[in-house]
Formats: sequence, C-alpha cells, structure tokens
Amino acid sequence: MAVFSLRSQRTGQYKDFSLLEILKLLGDPVNDEIWLEDGEDVFNLSSFRDNNGNGGGGSSTPLNWHTETFFQAQGQTVFTLQRIPAPPVLMVMLNGVELRRGADYHIDGNRVQLPFSLNSQDSLLCIYTY
Repeated sequence: MAVFSLRSQRTGQYKDFSLLEILKLLGDPVNDEIWLEDGEDVFNLSSFRDNNGNGGGGSSTPLNWHTETFFQAQGQTVFTLQRIPAPPVLMVMLNGVELRRGADYHIDGNRVQLPFSLNSQDSLLCIYTY
C-alpha cells in the first residue's frame, strides 16, 4: 500500500507514505490546492485520482482507490462508506476544506462521524484506499 518509505532524522526509523499523504503534506489543505513551481498552475487536492493502479511507486500490488461524495445530508453526523478504509489513507474534505482525523472527524470501521451536523449546502468528500 505504501508508495515509498522515508527515514526519520530524529529516530532513524522508516515510515511508509502514500502519494496522497505526500500531496497533503506538500499542499495547502485549507484552500484545497497544490501550486506548481513558479506559479505555473494550481491543482486541487480533492481531485486526486490514481491513474495507474499502483500510486506511481512501482508496487506490484495495486492500490484500490475509492472516492465517495455525500450531498444533501442536512442534519447528518454519521456517514457510512462503501468499504473500510485501509489506514492511514483517508482524506475527508468538507466543502473543499480538509478535515483532521481525531479533531474534525472520527472513523470507526466504515463509519465517519463528525462532531457537528451538515447543512443542506454542505458536501462531504472521502478519498481512501481499501
């Protein structure tokens, strides 16, 4: 599932990262965007999709990326995903703003729970691997 591993300068331990995790680290989650060098173009994090089935990391095991959008969910606080996300790759965005796991939402199996209810104009986007 990991695209590649990096070694921590502090601990010397390796940690696996997916392409989506790196994009989230490099991008601006508040504005849902990644800027190319020299301001050539801007891309939305929420438009992420894996085009080659393996995240670009050369893994022989294809990643199963899935995107689900919830519209017109007024008053709803719990959202059931079609599949159980494979940790740690789950990105939840509300109206284009990335939510933080543990602070803005909680995940239990395939259920995403928000500490607040959505309005009729809200749109919740979940991008994950399974």
